[in-house]
Amino acid sequence: MEILLDTANLEQIKKYVELYEITGVTSNPTIISKEKAEFWPLLTEIKKVIGDKQLHVQVTADNWQDMLKEAECIREKLGADTYIKVPTIEQGICAMKHLKAMGANVTATAVYTTQQAMMAACAGADYVAPYFNRMNNLNVDSKKVIGDMVNLFRAHNKPTKVLAASFKNTEQVMDALTVGAQAVTVSVNLLTTMVQNAIIDFAVEGFRKDWIDTYGDKRIYEL
Repeated sequence: MEILLDTANLEQIKKYVELYEITGVTSNPTIISKEKAEFWPLLTEIKKVIGDKQLHVQVTADNWQDMLKEAECIREKLGADTYIKVPTIEQGICAMKHLKAMGANVTATAVYTTQQAMMAACAGADYVAPYFNRMNNLNVDSKKVIGDMVNLFRAHNKPTKVLAASFKNTEQVMDALTVGAQAVTVSVNLLTTMVQNAIIDFAVEGFRKDWIDTYGDKRIYEL
């Protein structure tokens, strides 16, 4: 089970990589544009912060030749271990095939159907990233589609992992994981919601009060 941060905000990344067991960071042109920062300096700093954790960076070209040129530049500047995110369209599938022949890490993104996932896996993608909430908005049963992807890869001995994305709430995150997605990429808001709510806070405050009533402000190591 892998959890990735879906953000390009440096302060968020620094904070939550320290707090949680994070597999890596995912980004896309929209996420990066929100930071209003220079492209390469921002990604270089993110890479420094996360160290040997995964960094997923998306190409922007609309033909496979230019996708490869962008991918080569990304790998040169950020490291050969960077995951190249490629839209799962016809030109993207061709790019994935060539990228895997080069030994690159590949994440197939903008996945809405099992057929797309199959084509990406056959091209050698390391991850496919189905958009959970966006599929729901199209009246697609996201849980079933993700479960079908997992079962399809397993039946045909494909090493491709499902990296579910595009979540509106934590219920969707857990739905993706319970049907077999090996990884999820989530916003910081959703990540913190998983362990922060009024009921949890109430229980923890009760423990704290009972301790203070008995032992005062001393910590366990001070007793």
